[in-house]
Amino acid sequence: MDELLNYLIVILMTTGVIFGGKAFWDWKKNRTPRLDMNELEAERAQYLQENFDKATADYNFLQEALEKISDRELSAQLKRLQRTAKNLLNHLEKNPPRIALAYKFIDYYQDRAVKIVKQYQELEETHLSTGKVEELKARMRRTLAALDEAYQDQFEHILNDQIISADAELTVMEQQLNAEGIDTKKIDVGDVDEYGNVRIDTDLLDRPIENATPRKFFPQGMQRRRRGQVDAFPEEMPFPEEDRPQIVQTKLIQSALAIFLGSFGAHKFYQGKTLQGVIYFLLSWTTLPMWVSLVEGIRYLFMPVEDFYTQYINKRRDRHGRHKP
Repeated sequence: MDELLNYLIVILMTTGVIFGGKAFWDWKKNRTPRLDMNELEAERAQYLQENFDKATADYNFLQEALEKISDRELSAQLKRLQRTAKNLLNHLEKNPPRIALAYKFIDYYQDRAVKIVKQYQELEETHLSTGKVEELKARMRRTLAALDEAYQDQFEHILNDQIISADAELTVMEQQLNAEGIDTKKIDVGDVDEYGNVRIDTDLLDRPIENATPRKFFPQGMQRRRRGQVDAFPEEMPFPEEDRPQIVQTKLIQSALAIFLGSFGAHKFYQGKTLQGVIYFLLSWTTLPMWVSLVEGIRYLFMPVEDFYTQYINKRRDRHGRHKP
């Protein structure tokens, strides 16, 4: 009886850890970044934070809507908008006083983009394909395409003082170099100089950088880093991004089996480790498999998806050939 009571207590504690951890993760994922406004007055800081919260909420809505849009042309246009908006929000997070300069982007352009996407979704739900409906959808696509230029103009407006300052500094530097007999206009960017250094090809600056777009807006400083990892180039993903939901589902199933049925080796059978599963089952009358599987289940639950894939799915695929997680 005491052993059964202890087992129930362990299950309740584990359940509390699981649901508590999930609630914390949801809060962390959806929370709005807090800006560093220690040097600003309280009333002005509140005003800027509220505007930044609205801009972030609109960005997140459009990011979620992007995953549900089936129209490829509209999806491509919205991706361009989101790329510019993400860069703009990251800049505003680092420079809170400039949020006031982005009022047109926050209160008009991005707000209109949200309304257009909502209206488009409502039209899609009607499944109508009449001439008027198709014409209206085409106008929505054209409007979003025009908003892309408006986003960039707003970004340039926010950076105007910085651009003017950099332009003035470069002008002074060019005049100084020209006075010393160095003609900056004749420098062929991309060639190797006399010291063997390769100059940066400015043509590359005009090419878009293709990066995986996050589902939610997170400031650059909030991105997860592994323990002991320093700033470096991001590691290559061990699996296609579209496989992530299925891998997460496998991770949760394996964790639940280990926590609740681990005494009988259920998680080992699920992994295809039949021998280990039999050993767990034969020792199930003792408490050892229960405690070991509990630790394993918690470890599976909080393990990063990339590490879980490498240790439990990719190795299984190597042993048994093709395998779907």
